[in-house]
Formats: sequence, structure tokens, C-alpha cells
Amino acid sequence: MAIVTKQTTGQQWTQPTEIETLLAPFGVVFEQWNVAKLAAHPKLETETDQDHVLRVFNDEVTRISAQRGYQTADVVSLTPTMPNLAELLAKFDKEHYHTEDEVRFVVNGRGIFSVRGTDGEMYDIEVHPGDLLAVPEGTYHYFDLCEDRHIQCIRLFTDKGGWVAHYVEPKN
Repeated sequence: MAIVTKQTTGQQWTQPTEIETLLAPFGVVFEQWNVAKLAAHPKLETETDQDHVLRVFNDEVTRISAQRGYQTADVVSLTPTMPNLAELLAKFDKEHYHTEDEVRFVVNGRGIFSVRGTDGEMYDIEVHPGDLLAVPEGTYHYFDLCEDRHIQCIRLFTDKGGWVAHYVEPKN
């Protein structure tokens, strides 16, 4: 279950309805999907891990894609044993925005999306298995893994080419 922490005060929200209510004015979508479905639907012999995850969550992906205009989905996994993990994470750990939503459904592991609210405050959103987060286009944010350095997510995109990060320029 997600934990949201306001950076300036340390105030936390842990209840799904509170999190939804807190993030909604910023345009951030928060949902919880049932990850227990993975165990209930075993992987087929012919499936890759990615295909299995997408098959099991097909109904959820189809629903939110129809509602929000997403065109494609894939599965990404980050692990501590990945070559160049630090270099990859360096692309996400600076404040930036995208010209399309950044959508992640956490299948396994944990991560922290830090999102700048319309109130100017930064909110750390620690996502766990079952949490879906859609950060709207134009919203400043950054991402990092938790201490265990592992996350597996379904990613949804409007543009089949994926998103491009537009970094905040440092102030002099």
C-alpha cells in the first residue's frame, strides 16, 4: 500500500481514499489493483514473464487505457544486479516533466515518485505492489528506487515511442 509524505512537514497519508483525495487536485491518478491475481493465474509455458503480467492485468490495462487514451503497455523490471542500474536511475532522479502521462502499476518491489503538487510542495509517493500511479503530463517529478533496489511495473504510454524527459533548468 502506498505511503505519501509531504517533504516539508513529514506529514503522511497511508489510506487509499486519503491518498486519492490528496493527489486528485494535482491531476495525479492513484488506484489499487489486485496483485494476488498473479498467483491465481499461473504463467503459461509459452509466455514470457512480461506477457504473463500483461495477460493477467489485461482488463485493468484495457479499462484505464480507454479512459485516458493510452495506446501501448509494457513491463519493466529494475533489479540491483542489472548492469548500469545507477546510470539508468540517473535519468529519473532529477526533477523533470513529460509531454504525456507517466503511468506505472507496481507488480513487484517498491519505488518513490516525488511529485510537485499544484501547491508548489513536493510529495514523496512510495508505491508498493498493487499501486497504480498516473502522473499527468507537464507535472514536475522525479523517481528513485527504495533501499532494496527492485521494482517491476507495467508502463502505459500515449505515444508508442515512449516518453521523453524535459529536465528543470538549475537556477543560478
